[in-house]
Amino acid sequence: MNLFVSTFVNKIDKKGRVSLPSIFRSALPNDYKNEIILSKSLRNNVIDGLSVQRVHEIAKRINNLDFFSEEHEDFSTSIFSEMIPTNLDREGRFLLPEKFKNFADIKDEVAFIGQGYYFQIVNPLVAIDLQKKSRTRLNLSKKTLGRILAGAPND
Repeated sequence: MNLFVSTFVNKIDKKGRVSLPSIFRSALPNDYKNEIILSKSLRNNVIDGLSVQRVHEIAKRINNLDFFSEEHEDFSTSIFSEMIPTNLDREGRFLLPEKFKNFADIKDEVAFIGQGYYFQIVNPLVAIDLQKKSRTRLNLSKKTLGRILAGAPND
């Protein structure tokens, strides 16, 4: 599976469309090359972009929770009720819904931040801040990629 990597800044056109970076388009699964799912992040005021395949993986994990639990209901409601499927046109553009732009304080350009199996769409100034905060948290907690790759437990 290809991954969503790197950071790109693109302008939103007059019709409210933005181009998904070509490297991100190539990371979409072959069965769903022209479709992405947009969702409000549960952690920050950013938009998560997911492949259909990734949404199915999330649904399976939520489905493993006790169906009658508040946890199941909270995840299902918070995630699936906020998702908007969208299609890419021939040029790889898609419409960024107004309510999502408002949620993420996006005006006329966006940053796409690769997150591996998904990506985030954010205000470009927020992108810089998120990257700095993530690196700082890792450094302060002394987390290393070597520990993750070795399968070491989190402290």
